[in-house]
Amino acid sequence: MAFNYESEFIFIGRGDESFLENYSYELSSDPQCEGGKIFMALEILNNQAEAEDVGEAIFATFKQKFYENLKGDPYERFEEALKEANKTIETLKEEKVSRFIGNMNVALGAIVDGGLFISTTGDAEVYMVRRRFVSIVSEGLSADAKGETFVNIANGSLEVGDSVIFSSTRLLRYITKAELGRIFAESAAHKIGMALGELQDFIATEILGRSSVIGISIKQQQLQQEEEEEGGESVFEVDQSNKLDAFLEKLPGRGIFARIKLSTKLPSLSGFFGKIASLLPHGLSIKKPEMPEMKIPGASFFKNMSKGRILVLGSIVLLVFVVGVFWLSASSNQKRIVLELQSKLNSSRDLMNEAITTGQFDKVKAADLLNTSEKTAVEVLNSKYMRADAVKMLDDIQKNRDLLDEVKRVDMPTVVADFSQKRSNVNALGLISLKDRLYGFEYNALYEIILDKLQDPFTISDLETIIVGTDFKEGDSLLFLTRTGKMIEYVAARFGLISTKDGIWKKGVDMKTYNDRLYILDPERNQIWRYTRRKDVFDVGEAYNQNADLSKAVSLAIDSSIYVLNSDGTVIQMYQGQKQDYPLRRMPLKPVKAASKIYTNAELTKVFILEPSEQRVVVFRKDLQNGGAAYQTQYVFKNTGMLRDMLVVDSRLYVMDDKKVYMVNLGGLL
Repeated sequence: MAFNYESEFIFIGRGDESFLENYSYELSSDPQCEGGKIFMALEILNNQAEAEDVGEAIFATFKQKFYENLKGDPYERFEEALKEANKTIETLKEEKVSRFIGNMNVALGAIVDGGLFISTTGDAEVYMVRRRFVSIVSEGLSADAKGETFVNIANGSLEVGDSVIFSSTRLLRYITKAELGRIFAESAAHKIGMALGELQDFIATEILGRSSVIGISIKQQQLQQEEEEEGGESVFEVDQSNKLDAFLEKLPGRGIFARIKLSTKLPSLSGFFGKIASLLPHGLSIKKPEMPEMKIPGASFFKNMSKGRILVLGSIVLLVFVVGVFWLSASSNQKRIVLELQSKLNSSRDLMNEAITTGQFDKVKAADLLNTSEKTAVEVLNSKYMRADAVKMLDDIQKNRDLLDEVKRVDMPTVVADFSQKRSNVNALGLISLKDRLYGFEYNALYEIILDKLQDPFTISDLETIIVGTDFKEGDSLLFLTRTGKMIEYVAARFGLISTKDGIWKKGVDMKTYNDRLYILDPERNQIWRYTRRKDVFDVGEAYNQNADLSKAVSLAIDSSIYVLNSDGTVIQMYQGQKQDYPLRRMPLKPVKAASKIYTNAELTKVFILEPSEQRVVVFRKDLQNGGAAYQTQYVFKNTGMLRDMLVVDSRLYVMDDKKVYMVNLGGLL
C-alpha cells in the first residue's frame, strides 16, 4: 500500500532560553518518495551563539549519508547516517577546549516505504498514536548514551490513520496519554496542523520553556496527486494554501474580490479565514432568504409577569453578576501568581546558565549559583502552580551539576555476589582482594568469590568477633583483627591465631599491609602501630606516627607513603612517620564531608574516597610533581544499600553494602 505523509511543525512555549528548530527533507528527484523522508526536532540549551550552526551541521551530515545509497536497506542507511552525525558532533566538540557545544535534546527519524526509524538523545521523545492509543516509541533509546550522542535505534511499521509526533521535550509531563491520543485521533483525521494547534492550546499554560514539535499524519496515497514539491527544504514551512482567498470565493458577491488576493496582503488572517471557510458549504446562493415568522419562546411568561416573578428574576441576575465578578477577580489573581512564578523560574534558569559559564574557572561560585537557582525552583515546586516546570528545572540543575563535576551515575550496578543467598541474616563488614580471589567478611564468617561465583561461607571463629580485615600478600594470607585484640590468619584454607613477640596486638579501626609490614590505625591513641613479620610471628608493635593529629582518622591506604583519611574528607599523607601536606584540589561542587574509606596502592595513580551518606565514590588524581591530588570524577550509586567498603581490581571498582557486592567498569579512567 502506498502512503502519503502530511507533516507540519510547531513551536510550543514562550521561553527563549534555548535554540529550537525543526527539519524535514525528501529528494526532489524522487516523486514517489521511495528514498524516504527524514525529520529532526532539535533543541540546544546553553549555547545560543553556535546552536544554529550545530543543528545545520548535524542535519546536513545525516541527510547526505542517508540519501547516498537509495537501493540499500533502510535500516542500514539510517544506522550509517547516525554514525556520520555522531562523527560530526564529536568533531564539533573537539574544536572546543571545554568540549561543550550545548545540552542537546534531539529526535531524529526517517519514514521509508511505511517503515519508521528513529533515534533520540536527551529529553527528546517520539510518540505514535494509533486509534487513540499512544505509544512512546523512543522509550529507552537515550538511556545508555555515554560516549556518543545517538546510540540506539527503534523501528516499526506504520498504518493508515497513524500519527507520529517528534518532540524535543517530554510532552507527557504536561498532558496525559489519553488526552494526547484524543487530540491526534480526532483532529489529525482531518488536518495534522489542527491537532498541533489543539496540542499547543492544551499545554500552553503549563509549559514554561519551549519545545519543537513535528506532527506527521499517515494517509493512503491518492491516485491523482497534483501538488508536488520541486525540491527538499531543510526546514518545515507551514502551507497556508491561500485559505483567505478560498474563503472569499465562497462569499456572495465574490466577484468584487476577483482581482484582489488578500492572503498575500494580509497573511496573518489566512489561518483564521481558512478555518471559517472550511465550515461553509460550497456554492453559496446570493438569493436573500425569506425570513420566517419570529416566535419568542416563553413569551407568555413575560406577558403575564408579576412583581414576584420580576423580583426573582432580578435576584438571579444579581447573583449571576456577583459570581461573575468574583470569578473574574479570582482568575485575575491566578494569572498574577502564575506570572510571578514564571518570573522566578526564569530567574532560576538565568542563575543556572551563569553557573555553567562560571564553573569553567570558579567552581565554588558556580556551586553557590546553582544552590540559589535550586532554592528558587523549590519555591515554585512548593506552590500549587507550574509544578511540572519546577520539576524540569530541578532536573536541569542536577544535570548541570553532574556536567560540571563529571559525575557518573550508576543506576543499576552489576551485582557480583549476594551474601544473603548463603546466610539470610548476613551483616557484611568489608571486602578483601588476594590474587584472583575476592572475599567478603562479617563478624564471624568469610565469603569467597571465585570468577564471580559465591562459595559457601567459612566460619572464622566461634568465639571471637571480627572488626577489621586485610590481605597480606607476602604471606599469601588474610589477617583479621578481633574485638578482644587477637589476630587470626587465614592461610592454606585454614584459620589460626598468630601472635607478636610480646603477645600484644593493639586495637584499631583499620589496618593495611605493605611488603612484610602490617599497619594498624589507632585514632584513640593518636597512633599507627607498625608490626614486622618474622616467619610465624610478628615483632613487637612500633609507634609510627610522630607529629600528625589522627583523632578524626577513619581509614588508611598505602603505596610508598601512608594516606590517612579523616571523617571530614581531608587526607593526611605520612612518610617515615612524618606528616606531609596533602591538599585535595578542585573539590567537587558538593565537597566530601562524611568519608569512611580510602583506597589506593603503588600501581594506582588515583585515590578513591567512599562517602556512604551520598552513596558515592569520589576519585582524585595523584599529583606526583606538586604533591596532593586533584578531583577528577565521582561514581554515584543507586539501588544499593548503604555502602560500607570498596576496592579496585583490574580496572573494576567494587563496592559493598551489608548484603551484596557490586561492580562498575572504570574503563579508561585508570
